[in-house]
Amino acid sequence: MIGILTLSGTACKKIIDLEPHNSTFTNAYFRNGNDANTAIAGAYALLRSVLLNNHSWHVYGDIVSGEFAINSGLDNANFNISNGEFTGLNVGRGYWNWQNYYQLLQQINLIINKVPDISADKFSNKDDKRKVIGEAYFLRAFTYFYMSRIWGDVPLKLEPDLDIDQAKNIPRSPAADVLQQCLKDVKEAENNLFSGYDDVNQRAVRANKESAFALEAHIRAWTGDYSGCEKAAAEVITAKQNDLVDSLNYAKVFIGKSTEGVFEININYSQSEGIALNGGGYLPTLKTPFIAKKTDLQWPVSNTYIRKVYTDTTDIRYKTFFFQPLTSEGQVIKFSNITYADGSANNDPRLSNNLIIFRLADIILLRAEALNELGRDQEALVLLNRIRNRAGIDPYNGTGGQLASTILYERLRELFYEGHAYYDMVRTGTLPEFNENFGQSRMAQGGWLWPVDPAMFKDDYTLVQTPYWIGRL
Repeated sequence: MIGILTLSGTACKKIIDLEPHNSTFTNAYFRNGNDANTAIAGAYALLRSVLLNNHSWHVYGDIVSGEFAINSGLDNANFNISNGEFTGLNVGRGYWNWQNYYQLLQQINLIINKVPDISADKFSNKDDKRKVIGEAYFLRAFTYFYMSRIWGDVPLKLEPDLDIDQAKNIPRSPAADVLQQCLKDVKEAENNLFSGYDDVNQRAVRANKESAFALEAHIRAWTGDYSGCEKAAAEVITAKQNDLVDSLNYAKVFIGKSTEGVFEININYSQSEGIALNGGGYLPTLKTPFIAKKTDLQWPVSNTYIRKVYTDTTDIRYKTFFFQPLTSEGQVIKFSNITYADGSANNDPRLSNNLIIFRLADIILLRAEALNELGRDQEALVLLNRIRNRAGIDPYNGTGGQLASTILYERLRELFYEGHAYYDMVRTGTLPEFNENFGQSRMAQGGWLWPVDPAMFKDDYTLVQTPYWIGRL
């Protein structure tokens, strides 16, 4: 199986290059639709590994936003990160290092390079070939977008390494160029993917046309193209107009594969893809009674943040997301679907909540943000109040800058602990309001970006450090 590749001993000199297969092997492998589907499954597995490694989806997207009052005695590294300290003895360099992302990109680039040459009659379904190609372009666009929001400029590698002797280190490309490539790739994804799912078991955990438009909406919002964002988001909302889960079933959204899901990472114990939580891998947001025999809590909720954001405690999200009553050691129970692999002994807990990347409520609020930016406030209010209505809070009637602030806060409430808050704050220029360690001077210098691991510079003279971090490591 070509699914998961590993770094070779010699590859450290080509730090974004993986152990390659020779061209004869690679051509022999990509023979038919089964090979192509196995390869794309391997790409999803690699993406899952990247996003779950050291809770990185939430470390990058949540803890710096102020959502948690991390216990420094139990998790000193992430306590420091939450304070804006992206460097230091206790901050693992794994957060600075992008090698695993290029392992994923090698897999994706192989698919994009090889699958188009497989004859369509080698696939069991006439649409399968297009789907695999579309998914590969979606995954490449998503991966580079994700990386660029973390590091800004990153090496843009669009071809697989088939021969280690020909592999070359390449310099970081400007973020603007990376994001333009993301938009090109996402257009290829939109052109090849289809709406909906023939198999509901694949809902949200394999990308479809709506996943691609959701990604495009986020990329365009990030680049300030709100006209493009609004149009892409509208595509998702139109296709899924009846898919917003109602208030009674709201908690089921976070188990995964709900009608509201747009793109998720599969985490399901019954499919042998649950996350083992013992052996030091405890979910940092839960303890007893949600995880038996666990009495400590690494990431308690920040009550300061909660009071700032959830001003109405009758909000269904306040009651659904947080263990009640909410104390100084408050737990996030949004993702608390725990199964015990050892039955009643309760010694081997497994998490079975999907990692939610995009869902319909997110895209509705993103379109509301775009409409407000475009001066179409009445349309924005309809979307905003659709989400507020489900949450059981009063409709909002303001306009202009006040509406913009209200939409941001609605996103912070709705998407708590879903990996969006930090990027929303950076995009809207509001991060200093939530984390005092990011003053205007630091923001102006790009200090919200992460440094690059100096260890990667050893054998790669094309790399340069993120400007803000030069002289600070």
